[in-house]
Amino acid sequence: MNFELMVDGEVLPEVSVQILSKSVASIDDDVGSFIVLEPQTPLENSIYLQAALTDGDYMVETRLVFGEEFSHYHYTTSDVEEVTDIFVAYYRDNKIPDLMRWDNVTGEF
Repeated sequence: MNFELMVDGEVLPEVSVQILSKSVASIDDDVGSFIVLEPQTPLENSIYLQAALTDGDYMVETRLVFGEEFSHYHYTTSDVEEVTDIFVAYYRDNKIPDLMRWDNVTGEF
């Protein structure tokens, strides 16, 4: 499956596990610092995985689309390795995170 990786608003020319790992590690606590990994076609209804850092915590989000409806989830962690693992599994294994541990924040949209 093909993916597009955006880092701090710039689309990178290629995606690999190494580039993805470096991109997660490069997120800093700045409004303009974020990454978005978007599959060419929805992955188990997920249209993207994104992350940003605020006050030492990573906010990881994904959105699942079902026709005209959607569900939006977020997960907070301070562990950069956990965030990297989530992104690598999404990219390499085409696997969305276990959303049972995530907060459904669809009502905020």
